[in-house]
Amino acid sequence: MPDPRREDLGRMLRAWRMARDPRDLPGPVPFRGHRSYVTQLDMALLLGVSERWYRALERGEDRAHAPELIAGVVRVLALGPAEADALYRGAGLRPPARPAGSAPPPDAAMLDLLHQQRRVSWICDQAWDVVAANTVAARHCPWLMHPGANVMTWAFSPEARYQLRQWETRWAGPLLGLLRLAWQRWPENERLTEVVAAVRAEPGVAALWDTATDLTPLEAEPRPMYFPLVAPDPVDVHVMAYGRFDDTAHRWLVLSPADPAVTFP
Repeated sequence: MPDPRREDLGRMLRAWRMARDPRDLPGPVPFRGHRSYVTQLDMALLLGVSERWYRALERGEDRAHAPELIAGVVRVLALGPAEADALYRGAGLRPPARPAGSAPPPDAAMLDLLHQQRRVSWICDQAWDVVAANTVAARHCPWLMHPGANVMTWAFSPEARYQLRQWETRWAGPLLGLLRLAWQRWPENERLTEVVAAVRAEPGVAALWDTATDLTPLEAEPRPMYFPLVAPDPVDVHVMAYGRFDDTAHRWLVLSPADPAVTFP
C-alpha cells in the first residue's frame, strides 16, 4: 500500500530538484540544450546510480536506500538542515549527527527584532546555548553574556536560585520538562546530550529527573524572578518562546512582567 507521507516527500524532492540551478551543481553532467532545472538523469549521473533508482526515490517507493546515497542527494541539491532531516527520515534513516555550533546564526531580521525589545530577551539554540542577547538582558541577567552561557546549565546551578525564586516548586519541574523533551526530540544533537549530562550532575538533579512529574509548560503561568534594578521584591514574569516557522535551530525567549506597570530600565 502506498505511503502518503513518502509520496508527499517525493513530490517535495522533485520541487527541490526543479529549483536547483544546473550551473550550481558540484560536478559536470552532460547537459542537453539550455535548461534552467536539473533532470532525474542528471541526478542519477551525479550520484552514480541508475535513473530508475533515483526515479523510485522521487516516487516515494518503499525500498532501502543507503545513507551514502541520501547524503549525495543532500549535497547535490544543497539542501538545508530541515530538508535534509526530512529526506533522511523519509528514507527510513536517522539523520547524521551535527557537531556543536554547526547551526547557522540567527538571520538579520530576527536579531533586529531581538534588539528592539524593551524586555529581557535572548536567542538560544537546540542545546540551549545562548547565541544572542539584547542590552536589557545584559543589564538584568548578566549571566547571559558570559562566554559559553547555557540556559539549562545556569538554571540548575546553585547561582540560579538567587534570581529564579521558589525554584523547586515553580521552576525546576517545567524546566526539566523542556530539557527532557528537547533531548528526546533531537537525539542526534551531541551538544544537547552534553548539556543533559551536566545538568544531571548538579547536586540533587538526578533524583529530581527520575521522579519529576510536573510537565506543566513553562509559559503556562507567570513565575517569580528577582531583578534588583527593577523592584525590591520578586517580579512575576511570563516566559515566552518564539521563532520562525521553519527554524527549529533557534528559540527566541522573552521575559514579560505579568504586571504591565512594571518595566525594565
